Amino acid sequence: MMLIDFYSRYPRWLFRTTDAKRLALPGRNVCRNTIGSEGQRVAERLMQRQPIDVAHFRKERFHTLFDEWQSLIRQHAIQVEYDAWMDQRYVQGPASSVTLKRGRVVFDLVHGAVYQVRGKDGSGRIFRVQLADDFPYVSFRDPASGADYPWVGLPAVFTQAELMTLRRMY
Repeated sequence: MMLIDFYSRYPRWLFRTTDAKRLALPGRNVCRNTIGSEGQRVAERLMQRQPIDVAHFRKERFHTLFDEWQSLIRQHAIQVEYDAWMDQRYVQGPASSVTLKRGRVVFDLVHGAVYQVRGKDGSGRIFRVQLADDFPYVSFRDPASGADYPWVGLPAVFTQAELMTLRRMY
């Protein structure tokens, strides 16, 4: 077996490395990774919100809003049914968003937004989202009649394949 030096077959100038700072425009960085020191880049990565795995939500998170509604009923603060209260909360709730992960699929949800996913058969399912402490609740919408169905917790509602088709409608 004969060893061949790859670099000796071609001119040396082909393999010359360039200095990223020399190529950058004055006052601008070539990419985000060139900003600051390695320690600053690590700190920046740690400060970014990490996706929350929907498989790790605790059981108590599923009935947090129901418990809140029951306590408001007991205090006579409200006099509406649970679904009507959830609809009010959807409209009046604070603007927030969350990054979630299911398996290898990472996706963002925004409180008050309407989304659509597609199933295996190609049919779309339209739903609206509300968040309670980064826990998503969804309510499906019948596209024919425009009727909204009751609110349910998100974690076991969609498959990974459906989440890959997730798109925000409005």
